[in-house]
Amino acid sequence: MKKLLTFFVLIFTADLVPQTTTVVQDNLPNNAPVYYFHQRKVARTPSGLLLAAWNDKNAAGGQIVYSIYDESFGIWSPPAAVTSAADRAIQVALASDELGNIYATWQQRNTSAEKYQIFYSKFDGLSWSTPVQISVAASVRGEEATIEVASDGTLWVVYNNDGEGNGAEYLFVTKSADGGSTWSSNADTLSFVGTFGTSIEVGRTALASGPDGKMVAVWDNSIDGFSARREVFANQYDGNSWQGEVRISDTTTVDRDHNRYCASAIDKQGNIYAFYGLAIVSGADPRLSYLVMAKKGWTDQWVTDFNVIIDSSAANYQSVSAVIDSNDVIHVAYRRDILADTIYSLSEIVYTYSTNNGETWAPRTVVSRLNHDGGYVSLGNRVRTAYGVDMLWRESKDPNINDQDTTAVVHANFPYNLIPVGISDASQPSSYLLLKNFPNPFNPLTNIFYSIPQSDKVKLTVYDALGNKVVTLLNEEVDAGDYSLVWNGLNSSSIKVTSGIYFAKLITSKEFRVIKMMLLK
Repeated sequence: MKKLLTFFVLIFTADLVPQTTTVVQDNLPNNAPVYYFHQRKVARTPSGLLLAAWNDKNAAGGQIVYSIYDESFGIWSPPAAVTSAADRAIQVALASDELGNIYATWQQRNTSAEKYQIFYSKFDGLSWSTPVQISVAASVRGEEATIEVASDGTLWVVYNNDGEGNGAEYLFVTKSADGGSTWSSNADTLSFVGTFGTSIEVGRTALASGPDGKMVAVWDNSIDGFSARREVFANQYDGNSWQGEVRISDTTTVDRDHNRYCASAIDKQGNIYAFYGLAIVSGADPRLSYLVMAKKGWTDQWVTDFNVIIDSSAANYQSVSAVIDSNDVIHVAYRRDILADTIYSLSEIVYTYSTNNGETWAPRTVVSRLNHDGGYVSLGNRVRTAYGVDMLWRESKDPNINDQDTTAVVHANFPYNLIPVGISDASQPSSYLLLKNFPNPFNPLTNIFYSIPQSDKVKLTVYDALGNKVVTLLNEEVDAGDYSLVWNGLNSSSIKVTSGIYFAKLITSKEFRVIKMMLLK
């Protein structure tokens, strides 16, 4: 009876913190959830509210839905609709500001005969505002939009009208200077070729904000809109106007077919970073593909070459997302093929960071679930260092199936404590007890992080799923501060435990916290 009671307490009174990798929503059609990595699908407010959004299906009746993470129970809320489009609403993008708001933009139409238009709504922490159309011409389609919040609070939305026909296809940008209440009646044009290449992937624009209201947009397209080779282009906003389209890559210098799948970021000094894949069209081509970074100072001229190779592979890099935090740490998440997998052709989601302006990069961390096919990863537009680095992507529902018809929306959080740099948003020890671990699931060991608000007697114990004590990792007086230790999967007799669910329980004289951990074999 005592063991059962202990188990009950662990499960039902635990204050769970975000797990490293969690399934937000399962059993979604492949053509729906989080397609297009240039659109950020996850956002977190300064107070820690974590929200994910996607479209539930890319078919008649499909809507934009969202879910909020419950920090107390470690679960995502059931999906709720943001839209009520008569035909469908698809391809949502999110951005958060410093006032606690999360903004969304997407494309929708009322009938299949209509052209898509771009819509917008704001979540104030309680509810969504009534969706409004912000694309400026109903006669011109609006598709594949993304959104960002400038450092001065201006909202920017970039979209394209790919499909209007050669000579009439452009990137457009519209803005709101009053938090989304009103939007510009005329859209600026960011691109000037007038034609997007034959691939549906071109013209998908990544937006990034910098100091003093600065912005940068990057995308890929054929040089003339027709040639097979694709290049990366950029346009930067200096706080007053967009400076004009500039080509920033050159496939001919590296003898590759495509520069594509791009992302961007700006640091506190105004340096611009562009990330893209140097890709090979033919799968039989033996040359390596690269994921690269190009960098320039704000007033410098772009050169059509890259500075750093972040990763290289015999397979292509099919998505990348980037963001720079308040400590100027660069965070990058991307999709890469699992070369060791010669049977199922699976892809995985990888995260890395740089603390020295991209000169060197941390060891790559695979954040996707083992043997699941991952794709279309995006990072939040702001890193809340007190809460970690958030990323969202889609995976196959089941293991060992490439491009499965049924998929899942998956979230990962990389603890900021693991990044050896500067200070977090909470520069002092937390005013309340914190406990989390990484990685999770894990094999063979995991790092357990905890914060103690004031000096106290602290006990940290691991229990199995039946409430049996496995091992006590800590039992001593501890000063206020942030700490970490490693559990190597051994019990108190130094015997390796079996795979399964375990609980770490942190107890002080005033309160306790419990987290759930999963050991894999």
